[in-house]
Amino acid sequence: MSRGRSLKQAIQRSVNPFDPTTFKPGNFWQESPDSTLEVEAIHQSVLQAVDTVLEQVRADSKTRTLLLTGDSGSGKSHLLGRIKRQLNDRAFFTYIGPWADSQFIWRHILRNTVDSLLQTPEDADESQLLLWLRSLPALQHHSLVKWVRGKRAAFIKELQTHFPIGLYKGKEFCGVLYDLLNPDLCPIATDWLRGDDLEEGDLKAIKVKQSIDSEDAAQKLLANFGRIANATLPIVLCFDNLDNIPLLPDNRPDLQALFHVNSTLHNEKLNNFLLLISLITSTWKQHKDAIQPADVARIDQTLSLRPITLNQAEALWKLRLAPVHAQVSPPPETAIAPLTRSWLEYKFPGRRTLPRNTLMLGQQLIEQYQRDGALPLPSAQTVPPSPPPPPPAQNQEANFALLWHREFQKVQSRITRITQKSSPELIRILWEVLSALAVADLEAPFLTGTKYSAYSLRYRQSARVGMVWSEDRHMTSFYYLMRACERAIEQGRCDRLYLIRAADISQPQTQGHQIYRQIFAYANYLHIEPDLASVHYLETYHGLVNAAAGGELVVGRTTPTVQELQSLVRKTGVLNYCPLLQELEVVPELDEALQEDDASEEPSAKRYRTQSPHEAAKQYALNLVSTQQFMGLQMLLETLQAQFPDLSNGTAQQVIHALIDGEHLRVLDATVSLEEQIVCLMPTENVSADKM
Repeated sequence: MSRGRSLKQAIQRSVNPFDPTTFKPGNFWQESPDSTLEVEAIHQSVLQAVDTVLEQVRADSKTRTLLLTGDSGSGKSHLLGRIKRQLNDRAFFTYIGPWADSQFIWRHILRNTVDSLLQTPEDADESQLLLWLRSLPALQHHSLVKWVRGKRAAFIKELQTHFPIGLYKGKEFCGVLYDLLNPDLCPIATDWLRGDDLEEGDLKAIKVKQSIDSEDAAQKLLANFGRIANATLPIVLCFDNLDNIPLLPDNRPDLQALFHVNSTLHNEKLNNFLLLISLITSTWKQHKDAIQPADVARIDQTLSLRPITLNQAEALWKLRLAPVHAQVSPPPETAIAPLTRSWLEYKFPGRRTLPRNTLMLGQQLIEQYQRDGALPLPSAQTVPPSPPPPPPAQNQEANFALLWHREFQKVQSRITRITQKSSPELIRILWEVLSALAVADLEAPFLTGTKYSAYSLRYRQSARVGMVWSEDRHMTSFYYLMRACERAIEQGRCDRLYLIRAADISQPQTQGHQIYRQIFAYANYLHIEPDLASVHYLETYHGLVNAAAGGELVVGRTTPTVQELQSLVRKTGVLNYCPLLQELEVVPELDEALQEDDASEEPSAKRYRTQSPHEAAKQYALNLVSTQQFMGLQMLLETLQAQFPDLSNGTAQQVIHALIDGEHLRVLDATVSLEEQIVCLMPTENVSADKM
């Protein structure tokens, strides 16, 4: 990185330090926020209050509940991440997002708890789950390695001796914990603990009779973790992003389901849990009265996030600008230059603001500085500056495309198999996507009155389409699912039926398979085997919906609603490359040229409309410069390679030069060195991938 630049040169060559794609918080086990950007003084009193209550749980093992409230943009999700990072050595932390169906809420909590326990804390070498096992006093006289050597029975006996009563399915549960130590059986054991519906062979492998297939079983298994945690560390259940939970018939969010769970944890004496429930203040005030008073009374303490001071806002600016200042010589006159305190005082006359508003103001001012090369003092103006104009639609779509790319990459690294999502979750995220694509008469459930209602939906697409998504692996479950589909067809509930399922069904001797063959022998009834890429598309959109519902989604200078998010998705076509949606024919079909090519291929060879890495990189570069206005050519090259690691340096340069040669980008001064060159968007350019 070059040093010795002026502040203007450094800012024009860098990505805006207030890049809004970095604003969106989320699951603290999936995000990697830069801790150097944290201002410790912000919400420190709330963090200390949580610390105090956690110590109380550690002291007496009694479960407690804290309600964390704050305005949208106050930093609730960010604070949960800080709490986890600072207190993870004194508790095991789980992140629990919105559930797909309230009939599955205990199973959702169990699944999210196990998923979080599989995560590795910072500065640790193994997962929380293994740390938890290792810390059990009952097992400490042997190393875990020694336990693995054919001592399953002794392991179970040792645990049961220390926990003689109260463990649900004690022998099976302890045996599954033992199997976690066996690399061959660990994936199956983990899936059983998560509540996956396992096939018969897998159940036998870990010596259990059946999967966790009910709310009661999930509740009792969760209680097992609490009982054993009595000998180790408490478990902190963090509920976040709760603005996208199922709605009740009166369109209120079903918060009652969560607070009923909370009361059950207290009433059933399920010890050693600390519940942190994060809610937007207005959501809590609006719906508090709809929750049973006895359940509200189970909240031990409410912690409210207050707006931050201007000193804290200034500290946020300082940390964001520090990397840019490091390039400047001589150093800028102030730690927040070219921004000034007077802008904070002007925009926030009450001397208080929210962290997100502070960052968004910084973003807008840096944009202005990049464009004009100067930033006036607001107090020196004779007329108060008008609010910044709304971003042009083209720029807004470019911002959204960049955000989508960032979130999609994170989902790709996080979701490595389809069954990481439960069947109700899969159909729920598909429902959200179909809603965004404005399919007609979308409704759920489709298999009403059955165990599989949460696995199904229905819509209209020139005909009534029923859809079922099930990844339950046991063939007995598959049999009952096929029976439910068979009845739905007999009752004329749909003209076309899609079964979406990647799980194996190749057991022709089973009754479920026989019904399957009868149903899907007809052209109107289709079995689609989804791929992992399709789930990545659906899950990426789901994460954005969660953020938009909670007012946490930032796109450029705006915080779009769910409806505005849906509009952006349709305009940008980010879902058009999803293979599943192409098969369902709810996005543009395969390119005509590709269809002609397919004519010579085997019928089984599927070809979907895809975007090549070269095309994707080209569009990304154009979107990035479009949102930054000016950018150093070297920085553009480095950013492109960081976002597309498989792209060689030579190919990345070709991508950029193709945009320059095609008069999409312009180099301001081609006579200076590459490191000092600045690119900008051609003024009359219509940013469109189709025209490149």
